[in-house]
Amino acid sequence: MHLISQGKNGDYDVIVGTSITVAITEAIALSAKKKQSITFKFNGATATVNEDSNSKLIHRDLLRAIEGSINKNVGPYPNPILTDAEKANDARIEARNKRERQKKQVEYEKKDRIRRKQVQDKLKNTPAIELTNKLVWEKFKDANKVGYGNAVITYAERWARLMQLEITNGKKLEDVAEDTSYEANIEGITIAMYGYAVSILVRCWKYGERLRRWHNLQTQIGDEGEKANKNGGVLNPAVLHVGSK
Repeated sequence: MHLISQGKNGDYDVIVGTSITVAITEAIALSAKKKQSITFKFNGATATVNEDSNSKLIHRDLLRAIEGSINKNVGPYPNPILTDAEKANDARIEARNKRERQKKQVEYEKKDRIRRKQVQDKLKNTPAIELTNKLVWEKFKDANKVGYGNAVITYAERWARLMQLEITNGKKLEDVAEDTSYEANIEGITIAMYGYAVSILVRCWKYGERLRRWHNLQTQIGDEGEKANKNGGVLNPAVLHVGSK
């Protein structure tokens, strides 16, 4: 089930990542099973359905509510046909939202270019990555020259160099690793990619062991990081974030 019951009022929340179609389908099926109306929240809007609600009309009006064309509460029986005035209003709202999204995208890209340049300028006078196992590092690079793997290698090298710079300035790795991990992320690194970068640096980098121990404690949910530090392991953050506590 992608619907989670919340609170005394019996409303449901939708698990993050669930599609609007799946949410509506499950809500209608649940209504039939429970023989009662089902109300659920989706992206800031609320929909109420019965077992005989029209899923396509709920879908239409839920999207309209999310866009801001209508009230945030929709269903269970939307009007089958929109009036000309409603269609005109929807078009106006859609155009306005498109302009806002374009404006935000331009602003984001501008800030992203500035941030990228700042990091690149900072690295111009920063020493190369200090390796303890150049052979393994070069094998990693040769095997990951494009796409996903190349992004991981590029990120790992950039992050290591930024940490080295802070360490040279008298700071502890444990105090700078987190901030520099975000600073180095100009490719849009995922949790899984971050985990691969840590594993690579642990094997090849001068400060890999300190990074391993910091990473394990930073990532742990219970005491698994402490155990990994004792047995020499590296926690996989993607698995821990997907799992439950």
